[in-house]
Amino acid sequence: MRIQPTMPFLRTHSNNIQSVGRHTENRGKSSGAMQKDSYIQGSCDNHVTYGQEIKNKLPVCIESLKSESEEAYRSLKDIVVKLLERQGYCTEALKTEKLDNVVVDEIARTEAAELIAEDGPLGAESVSDRIVQFAMAISGGDKTKISLLKDAIDRGFSQVKNMLGQLPEVSLKTYDLIMEKLSQWEQEISE
Repeated sequence: MRIQPTMPFLRTHSNNIQSVGRHTENRGKSSGAMQKDSYIQGSCDNHVTYGQEIKNKLPVCIESLKSESEEAYRSLKDIVVKLLERQGYCTEALKTEKLDNVVVDEIARTEAAELIAEDGPLGAESVSDRIVQFAMAISGGDKTKISLLKDAIDRGFSQVKNMLGQLPEVSLKTYDLIMEKLSQWEQEISE
């Protein structure tokens, strides 16, 4: 059986791990001669902890998450703008007028429902994934910061609840999924 070692100090001439330091049969020669495996100095380019590789990936990860969030927000904003335009308002009026009689029509209701559906970009699953990925990225993968991350998320959801009075069902489900995913990450064995 051929095993590809992941640690450089386990490599032998044949890249097989076969009783290092003892004689192994050289199957490539018909003379039956014995070949001894020996230590070959290797190098490890992968950073196991918080080396430059993780630091370099962090801004890319955060920018990607930011882009996804902005696209979802843009979709929601478009629904509102189109709703207002269908009712004869222009977006400039929002800056100066108070719009008391705006009615959410069936088109806007359907489009918004698609956004917050389970597979939608503002659905609980998608939003919780983005928040957890962001939390993992800003922590640098440090699981000792999970309680700090959970506290920050708690504060954020509390602030929104104070503004709205009550959170919609999709937000409550998102919160539960975030906490569940962070707990799962915390329990994963580091590789």
